[in-house]
Amino acid sequence: MLRHRSEEFGLEMDPYGFVALEEIAAAVQERHPDLGEEDIHKLVGDPGQHRFEITEKGIRALYGHSFFVEMDGEPIKPLDRLYMWCSVKEAQRFLEQGIKPKDRFYVHLSIGREAAEARSKKVDAPCVVEVLAAEAYAAGIELYSRGEVVLTGAVPAEFVGEISGLEGRGANVEKQPQPQASASFGRRMRKSTRNP
Repeated sequence: MLRHRSEEFGLEMDPYGFVALEEIAAAVQERHPDLGEEDIHKLVGDPGQHRFEITEKGIRALYGHSFFVEMDGEPIKPLDRLYMWCSVKEAQRFLEQGIKPKDRFYVHLSIGREAAEARSKKVDAPCVVEVLAAEAYAAGIELYSRGEVVLTGAVPAEFVGEISGLEGRGANVEKQPQPQASASFGRRMRKSTRNP
């Protein structure tokens, strides 16, 4: 309801992903009459759940939306390093082109290496990418804390650090220094369509 199918349930969602708690409770009760606001509070407050939050603005999913939501609040000053998991193919591309959202609107980064490694074992994605977060922040890249996840629009290639698992599990591969170019924020250079 809050991450993928708000329209299906007729929810009035604000630009930041918030929906009135009463509205969510009513939508839930249409399918599960025995559940109410108290059950929603229990779910959100469960120590194993860090995907939702309830504030005076309502309830929202913190990350993982399949539709665009605006970022609110102030960007954070992150730890020196953040991490994410990916496939070998993606890792090789990240080294050259930076990290851009794949099927979402933001890049999702983990606060600790262990969290990224745990996620990598759940899917066929054995690599863990180190993001030079403090350097990215100093260069003006905005990062937003969302529970155990940090969101950003993109990570330019210059801020992609070591990648564990790129050449066999457990191996660390460092990106080779490359000549500095104008900041492209991970976007590919367009190929000329003109005939030589």
